[in-house]
Amino acid sequence: MLAPIKHLLPSKRIILASGSPRRQELVKSLGLNAELCPSTFEENLNAADFKDFSQFIVATALRKADEVYERLKSDDNQENLLVIAADTMVTMGPEIYGKPKDSNEAFKMLTSLAGKCNRVFTGVVLKHSKGVRSFTETADVYFGHLTNEQIQAYVDSGEPLDKAGGYGVQGAGGALISRIDGDYYCVMGLPLHRLCCELNKLFLEDIA
Repeated sequence: MLAPIKHLLPSKRIILASGSPRRQELVKSLGLNAELCPSTFEENLNAADFKDFSQFIVATALRKADEVYERLKSDDNQENLLVIAADTMVTMGPEIYGKPKDSNEAFKMLTSLAGKCNRVFTGVVLKHSKGVRSFTETADVYFGHLTNEQIQAYVDSGEPLDKAGGYGVQGAGGALISRIDGDYYCVMGLPLHRLCCELNKLFLEDIA
């Protein structure tokens, strides 16, 4: 997917504005040697201030990208700096399911999601010296019917506590899911195909 720009990549400093090893592994699977640099932006935007969830999730990713870009641009050749930021959230109807505060909240979240469909939004922002590219991908995640015992066992594993919606599709949480309509990698937190498409456009059009 990145063959058209492969010759340009070694000269770029690519930063992933995240502390997620999972996202770093996804980026590296594309052949990008991205550095992790978690954003210090406090995620305090109010979803009610935005027209829809897509705008909200991109705005959050943009704040992350802005903070990291401003912090690093004086440390390096600004022309070669590219910051990639992403944010993922789980929704069902009008409700947003963030990371559970504790195991009790994780149990309640998963109980409400069991046997139903939730929608995952991942917003991605690419920030460089000449501007910004952004996009949102969505996927519908269908949970199977789960017993309280099954939910509690998953909560006890500890996996839900640092995951939006209280589950991780790439771990044991994948067994809770009966079907996904949309990009699997959107649910993981970084839509790879769309990211590659946007990177090709960025290097060939924006900063050629």
